[in-house]
Amino acid sequence: MKPFDVHCHLYDESFDKDRANVIERAKKVLSGIVDVGEEPESNRKVLELCKKYPTFIFPGLAIHPAKVHLLTDKEIDAEISFIRKQKNLVCIGECGLDYMWAEKSGDFDKTKKRQQETFRKMIDLANDMNLPVNTHSRRATSAVIDLLKKYKAKKAILHGFSGKIEEAREAVKLGYKIAVGANISNWTETLEYLKEFPLSTFVLHTDSPVMGPVKGERNEPANISLVVKEIAKIKKIPEEKVIEITNKNVKELFGI
Repeated sequence: MKPFDVHCHLYDESFDKDRANVIERAKKVLSGIVDVGEEPESNRKVLELCKKYPTFIFPGLAIHPAKVHLLTDKEIDAEISFIRKQKNLVCIGECGLDYMWAEKSGDFDKTKKRQQETFRKMIDLANDMNLPVNTHSRRATSAVIDLLKKYKAKKAILHGFSGKIEEAREAVKLGYKIAVGANISNWTETLEYLKEFPLSTFVLHTDSPVMGPVKGERNEPANISLVVKEIAKIKKIPEEKVIEITNKNVKELFGI
């Protein structure tokens, strides 16, 4: 049995020179990958990759919060209409809130409001399509959880989650899954979550090409094997058990 990467960006330009090799390395250690888009251009690249590797790479499409201020309302709504027509999606993502980018946009309050409204649309879309929401949060963890709760997200993955333990407890209480990544040196909050919550709470991800085990180096999906080893040590269980339980969570979330 091989583990699953529930969140990465294989369309990223950093893979342009060796994407096929990266995918072949991933196939040796993974059973599958969810590739998530961020805006119209990357969403289409996701679909192209999934057509090329239909039994290994699975698509998630959305509007990333860092892209909201770069798009008009008309463009966002048009992309939502496009996403709604897709038949083979396994999640709506990557979407959520990013208040760092809201600050960089030049109009924090306006961008923050538009991010929240776009995220609401993403949650509604996921519920309508009976898909999980593959979320992003930066400087906005509690707000992401509040909106997921307010708009009754049926299923959600908290990617790159770094909230306080109280926020994690709220997310777990709501039935959402916390994604654990390959950035092992920065696992301050993750260690706390892993010690408190059962493994049924978690899924695995890399967020490739970022959030890798070595800062500044490109991350790739094959690094999930490092995550499995680390969780097995912390939980004091065999690596096979980590894979078995997290893969069960993947099946429940995505139907894969």
